[in-house]
Amino acid sequence: MTSGERPLECERLAGTLRGLRARTGLSLAALAAKTPYSKSSWDRYLNGRTVPPRQAVAQLCELAGEDPGQVLALWELADAVASGRAAGGRPRVAERASAPAEPPPAEDVGGSSHRGLLAAVGVGLTALAVAGALAATGAFTRPTPSASSSPSPSAPAPVKGCHGSGCTGKDPEMYGCGADPVPVTLGRRSFPGPTVVKIRHSTACGAVWARIDLGKVGDRAEILVPHHAPWRTEVKDRYDAKDSLSTPMVAATRPELNDVRACLVRAGERHCFGPQE
Repeated sequence: MTSGERPLECERLAGTLRGLRARTGLSLAALAAKTPYSKSSWDRYLNGRTVPPRQAVAQLCELAGEDPGQVLALWELADAVASGRAAGGRPRVAERASAPAEPPPAEDVGGSSHRGLLAAVGVGLTALAVAGALAATGAFTRPTPSASSSPSPSAPAPVKGCHGSGCTGKDPEMYGCGADPVPVTLGRRSFPGPTVVKIRHSTACGAVWARIDLGKVGDRAEILVPHHAPWRTEVKDRYDAKDSLSTPMVAATRPELNDVRACLVRAGERHCFGPQE
């Protein structure tokens, strides 16, 4: 399954898991050491190439200190879609089960008829189980009649929302601040590698953070806001080096935006810049 073929539900789950993993501060090797799943397995889970086992999601939530309820709801939907039990957010099994079951052949009224009845009951129970799981995630929620258009399919639904000081220390992807509306890049600087560090700002969340793209192992990105403690993220391994990492957010008012700074710490040297630099 290529990235262009991945269902939206699987992309949303992978993005949420990446945010949880960033919150733990664990490298993939460390994550593998703390769970029954290998480093290569976690690489596939976090990049959306494979839907992880339910237990893997639950363990990652525990390591990140996150209530697993909403994340497991995302997992239920992604697993149903990826396994073919749902199409377009609706269970295929449920659709098939709505049709009347074919009666057994007239001449077969013994064991075959009994097995056919059990199979039909099994399909019906499976349909109800899948439908229940998807209904719990809101897959069957219909748009209100007054809605003129559906939400953009490219915008992942945030697990939770926050604003201002309530966002400080939280992951921008997990809390929807890095999705919709799209955050603004206040400043960016390129470094050899090719590494890019950006200062990102969400007006909806009233917070800023630093993002490092294609960093080198050992790089550290920091976000600095006056009167606030710095927050940082680190490129821990080659998997991080191929990805984009965000620091936790820091609340920032409009007057403070001009004084926000982002830094790249590389090989003991500190390179800082501000908006429009």
